[in-house]
Amino acid sequence: MTHPEVRLAIAGRSNNHLCAMDKSRQPNKRVSLAGMHIDRASAVPLHLQIAAHIRGCILRGVFPAGTQFLGSREIARELGCSRTVVLTAWDLLYAEGYLESTPRGSVMVASVATPHAEPPSVASPAAVPAHMSKRWQSLLAFDYETNWPSEFSPGAPDISTFPFKDWSRLLRQTWQNPREQECLDLPPEGHPRLRSEIANFLGSVRGLVCSPEEVVVTSGTSGALDFCSRMILDPGDEVWVEEPGFVEARWALTAAGAKLVPVPVDDKGLVVSEGIRRAPGARLIVVTPSHQYPLGVSMGLERRLELLDWANKNDVWVIEDDYNSEFRHQDSMIASLRSLDREGRVIYFGTFSKIMMPNLRLGYIVANRHFIDGFSRGRARIDVHTSGVGQLALAEFMREGHLLRHLRGMRRAYATRRKALIDAIATLMPDDLAVSAAVTGLHLVALFTDAMRARMSDREAAAVLKQAGIHVQPLSQNFLKQPTLQGLVFGYGRLRVEDASPLLARIAACIGSGSRNASSDPAISSRTVRTIKRGRADRGA
Repeated sequence: MTHPEVRLAIAGRSNNHLCAMDKSRQPNKRVSLAGMHIDRASAVPLHLQIAAHIRGCILRGVFPAGTQFLGSREIARELGCSRTVVLTAWDLLYAEGYLESTPRGSVMVASVATPHAEPPSVASPAAVPAHMSKRWQSLLAFDYETNWPSEFSPGAPDISTFPFKDWSRLLRQTWQNPREQECLDLPPEGHPRLRSEIANFLGSVRGLVCSPEEVVVTSGTSGALDFCSRMILDPGDEVWVEEPGFVEARWALTAAGAKLVPVPVDDKGLVVSEGIRRAPGARLIVVTPSHQYPLGVSMGLERRLELLDWANKNDVWVIEDDYNSEFRHQDSMIASLRSLDREGRVIYFGTFSKIMMPNLRLGYIVANRHFIDGFSRGRARIDVHTSGVGQLALAEFMREGHLLRHLRGMRRAYATRRKALIDAIATLMPDDLAVSAAVTGLHLVALFTDAMRARMSDREAAAVLKQAGIHVQPLSQNFLKQPTLQGLVFGYGRLRVEDASPLLARIAACIGSGSRNASSDPAISSRTVRTIKRGRADRGA
């Protein structure tokens, strides 16, 4: 099956208004979208507005089957948007079956499009149930693919070597004869024993000195950010977020009614001066300074001090998501932002999802005691506390040293897998991908070279790979605004060393500079290969 985005890359090249097909159902000329209204103040992205307009016209019979559209460049000029926005809208409608391409590369309404059917998309304003708030609609409007299992899933840990025998023993012992109080409601800040073990763990692993009274047990990072956002922000308050950045953090902030202000990231981390310029009145800053997601860079000391100084002087809170900092494969551990904080402005987030297993749903916050007190009292009115089933078992698991032993073993395993992946990229795709120098975490970023960018975008590449059964996240998916970088995000937590080279060979066959031989892979159709070639020829024209 021809990949729709690659088809779209050549759409509109033909100067013929009609293709060789049944003329009885063809209009006399290709139609435009010049009369469409675009609401640039809306939280709904432009490409979803365009797709909703075209979909509605098709369903009402305004655009009957066989209707051909002007080229993407012409429509982009009419609407005053980028061509990428138009192509993305068309790509969505291709996937839904509303559009198809002609033999000459034009875009037309599909013959199977049925007028008066209900639109399947829930992201367009017309398809959102009336009871949904604008904040919830904005949350659903994020264009981001998640929950796909893959060897390259970013941040996904390997659980095959987890000490389940010890974990199950501790769960059984904890709940065979529990104390009465432990079966009732726990304190909203978590069980005292687990808070104490977390404080000890952070001191030994992260060099972060804190007391148990400064620790709150949470249901993972996402839940913690949801609570902190509602505690700190009023609807409409500005928040600095990294660009590119962690999309799931933006979801929680959007649900809290925040106004997201993307602040660029360079090789030294968040560009603080640009954040001050863009949003000097921000109430909150969310950063991943030890291992920025997705680029993997670490924030330099000068930037850290600059950020803290500005936050202290302007009464701004800073949330430090210490993403994957436990897995540093070279050099010494970088000190956390929280350990440099002398004014109590930093709220430190951590989780056991990457060290142990995602569905454990246990994490923690470290903050000053006044913040912890306000957080706990407010939480007691909304959520009471994190599930106590695993808290006591986890406290004993940490006390007996199982967590530290498992962490040391996984550091070695992940470092080996990272090296195998880097070596495979360097050997099989040296002219297409440039690996970032980050040495922390469970993923790496392979940026597109100039030659690769000239052939296709990272979203096109990810879609072609998906057809071949390989799921890799496009880097541009992590930008809030127009992407400035193209590349692929490779997780290696679940990657077996022996699979690195075979998988990269398949990727190279699909999208690499030698992908003219991709037809040898039975997972890729010959039609897809022909279309990739046509797309390359179009870009070179």
